[in-house]
Amino acid sequence: MSPCRALACVAALVAVCCAPGSVESLDITRLYGHHNLNKRSEYCHPYEPFKCPVDGNCISIQYLCDGAPDCIDGYDEDSKLCTAAKRPPVEETASFLQSLIASHGPNYLEKLFGSKARDALEPLGGVEKVAIALSESQTIEDFGAALHLMRSDLEHLRSVFMAVENGDLGMLKSLGIKDNELGDVKFFLEKLVNTGFLD
Repeated sequence: MSPCRALACVAALVAVCCAPGSVESLDITRLYGHHNLNKRSEYCHPYEPFKCPVDGNCISIQYLCDGAPDCIDGYDEDSKLCTAAKRPPVEETASFLQSLIASHGPNYLEKLFGSKARDALEPLGGVEKVAIALSESQTIEDFGAALHLMRSDLEHLRSVFMAVENGDLGMLKSLGIKDNELGDVKFFLEKLVNTGFLD
């Protein structure tokens, strides 16, 4: 199709879509691949809820982690963001960790994360930081590096995850997890395993 003919088609579409009394409208910039030019606003539309932090462009969730950067700095393809998109929300993870601490005491998570997990995870930066690291770390190695875990603590944590992956609930019971909590703990750890945490 010649450029003149293409422009005539676009003009016809605009005339049809934008005629007085017409409900629909056409964003011409989308036809030319400049769909981000008019998307800067304080709030994003529900159909394009993800706001790029640097340029303020709003994009659809389907464009997150699709291999093609839509944010000017490529943030929508950031490996931490893409990993977090597959994991439980940070708030859910933080709430889960907090509930274990509330049920078992401030040093309980030492059984999972090692001696740095004393005092409600304070030496690791607190519950929120650990929840973020669990959400954003692609692998258990990345998680250990993010929180500066000792190698022995990381290997212990790996053995807990491997036990869960193999269906060995005895390992979780040996950590003092109550029978009424086993299902929730197993479910939570399996979510991480299923997103490649042990790879």
